[in-house]
Amino acid sequence: MLFVRQDNRQPMWPVRDLDRVICQPVALILTLASALLTFAGCGSVEETRMARRDGFSLPADPLVVDTGGRFGGTLHYALPGEPTTFNFLAARESRSKLVTNLTTATLLDFDPVQQKVIAGLCSGWTVSEDGRRVTLNLREGVRFSDGVPVTAADVLFTFGKIYQEGSQNVVRDSLLVSGRPLKVTSVDDLTVDLEFAETSAAAEYILTTVPVLPRHRFQEPGKKIEEYWNLGTPPEEMAGLGPFVLQVHRPGEQSVFGFNPHYWKVDSDGNRLPYLDQVVVHYVEERNTQLLRFQAGELDLLDQLLRPEDLLQLRGQDLNLQDAGPSSNLSIFWLNLNLDKDPGGNKSYLSPAKRKWFGRREFRQAISTAISRDAIVQNVYLGRATPAWSLVPSSFLNWHADDVPQYRHDPERARQLLREAGFSWRRGEGGEVLLDSEGRVVTIEILTQSDDILGKTAAIIQQDLERVGIQASLRQEELRTLISRIMGSRDYDAVIMNLELPVEPADYANVLISSGPMHMWHPNQSEPATEWEERVDDLMLRQMSTLSLSVRRQLFREIQHILGEQVPIVPLIFKDALVASQRDLHNVRPTSFFPYGLWNVWELWKMTDGK
Repeated sequence: MLFVRQDNRQPMWPVRDLDRVICQPVALILTLASALLTFAGCGSVEETRMARRDGFSLPADPLVVDTGGRFGGTLHYALPGEPTTFNFLAARESRSKLVTNLTTATLLDFDPVQQKVIAGLCSGWTVSEDGRRVTLNLREGVRFSDGVPVTAADVLFTFGKIYQEGSQNVVRDSLLVSGRPLKVTSVDDLTVDLEFAETSAAAEYILTTVPVLPRHRFQEPGKKIEEYWNLGTPPEEMAGLGPFVLQVHRPGEQSVFGFNPHYWKVDSDGNRLPYLDQVVVHYVEERNTQLLRFQAGELDLLDQLLRPEDLLQLRGQDLNLQDAGPSSNLSIFWLNLNLDKDPGGNKSYLSPAKRKWFGRREFRQAISTAISRDAIVQNVYLGRATPAWSLVPSSFLNWHADDVPQYRHDPERARQLLREAGFSWRRGEGGEVLLDSEGRVVTIEILTQSDDILGKTAAIIQQDLERVGIQASLRQEELRTLISRIMGSRDYDAVIMNLELPVEPADYANVLISSGPMHMWHPNQSEPATEWEERVDDLMLRQMSTLSLSVRRQLFREIQHILGEQVPIVPLIFKDALVASQRDLHNVRPTSFFPYGLWNVWELWKMTDGK
C-alpha cells in the first residue's frame, strides 16, 4: 500500500543516524527543518528547487504534502530478484508489493508515522454510527497516468473484479464480512457508498488496501483481475495512479519507472510530485553484490536486505545510515500441530509420537524457554534487533501488550517443564538425550528458508535445543518449496520464518482464526481443534465487530496472552529497520513499517544525478 506523510512529525521510533555526513560530519535528526538548516551551508533548497514543466493541469483537489525538494534525477534501488507481477491485486510477496506500490494508489492511505488512516485518492469520508456504511468522496480532477479521468465507475468496477467468482486476488478475503461482499453503489461521479454486512471496526483501514483500477484497461470478458499485468505485459497497456509508471522491464535485470505526469499530490508550493524523474529497480540476488554496488555509488538506497554487518562496513563513509528501530518484520518458530490426515494418502501429517510431543503445552513452553533470543540479537543481528514475546511489536502503539508471558532463556526451567510433561534423559555419546514417556528419542527437523540470516538463527536454536536434550537437525529450502510444504503437503516438524506483520488486528484474521489459510501451525480447520483456539476465534470476531478502541485493545491484549500461554508460535526477534542512502538523496525518513525507506517515494529528491 502507499503511505502518505502530511506533516513533518518525526517517526514514532527515534531515527538513529549512525554515521551521517552532509557538508560536515555531524549527526542530525532527519526532520525537514533541520535538513533545511543543514543545507544552508551547501546551497539552499530554494536555490536548487525547479518546477517540472508539463502540459497537464493539476487536479482541482490535489493532496498537499508538506514537503520541499528539487525536481529531476534517478533513484537506483535493488531487490533480490524480480517480482512475479506488476499487478497490485496479484502481489503476494514483498518484491511485487514494492514495485506495485510505485504505480498504484488506494482509496485511503495509512500514515506509518502517525499510525492512522488518512486521506488518499479520497479527500474525505464518513462512517455511520453503526460502522456498517462508509461514504467516500473522490478527489475532483484526478486522472490515471494515461490521462483518463477517475470516476466512481472505476471504483465500482474495481470492487466487481475483486469479488469476481473464482478470483484469487490478494484483498478479496479481507473484503468479505461474514463471508459476504460489500454492497458498493455510486451516488454521483465522485461519491461512493460502501455497505458492510455487519459492523466492521476495521472498515477504514481495509480501504487502505483497495486500489482504484482503470476499467478502460480491463476489457477481456471473464478474465480475472490477477491475470492482468504480468511481467510480459507491454508498459503501454498499463495505467495507474501511483507516483510512477512502468517504462521498461528487462527480465532478470531491471525495471525502469518514469514519473506519472498526472500524479495527484503536490508539494508545499503547489508543484506536482514526485520530485524524481525515474526509479530504476535493479534485480540483484546476491547481498554482497548489492553492497558493493551501493558502495560504488551505483545504488542510492538499501533497506530491506541491509544486514547489520553491512552497517559496520559502511560506517565512516560519506553516507546516511539510519536505524528506525524495531520493524514490522518478525522472526518466528513454530511446531506442526496438524491433527488431520493427508487427504491424498490418508496418513497423518505427523507420526503419533510427534503429535503427542508437539501437542503438549509444556513442551512448546520448554522450547521457547530453551531458546536464547539475546544470542540471536547479538550474534546474528549484532544488536540491531529486539527480543520478541508477542506477535505485536512495541512500535505498534495501539496494539502492543507489554505484559504477556516472557520465556526468557533458562535451560533449567526448560528441563523442569519437560519433566512435568513426562520426559526424561539418558546419557548419549554427545551428551544427554531427551526421551519421551515410552523411551523414544525426541528428534525434530527444523525447516527454514535458504537465507544466511535465517540459517544463522536456526543454528543457534539447534544448539539451544540440544542443550536440553532435543536432537535437532536443520534443512534449508527455497522459499517457494518451503511454503508448499507448510501450506500444501504439511510434512514437516518445525519451521523458522520471517513474517511481515500488519498494523491492524483485523488483518491477523487469516493467521489467528482457526479456519484461516495462514493459521500456520494447523490451517483451514473446519472446527477449532482446541478450546483455546475456539476462544481466540471468539475474541477475534468480537474485536473485528467492536467500534470502541479501548474494548478492541483489551480483546486483542487477551488474544496475545492466550498465544503467550499456549505458544503455538514462538516469537523470536523483531529486526531493526535499517536504511542506508547516498548523501545526495534527501527526504529519506524511514519508518518501522514496510516499505521502510520508500514509503514516501514521491517526496524523495536528489541534489545531483550523475548516473
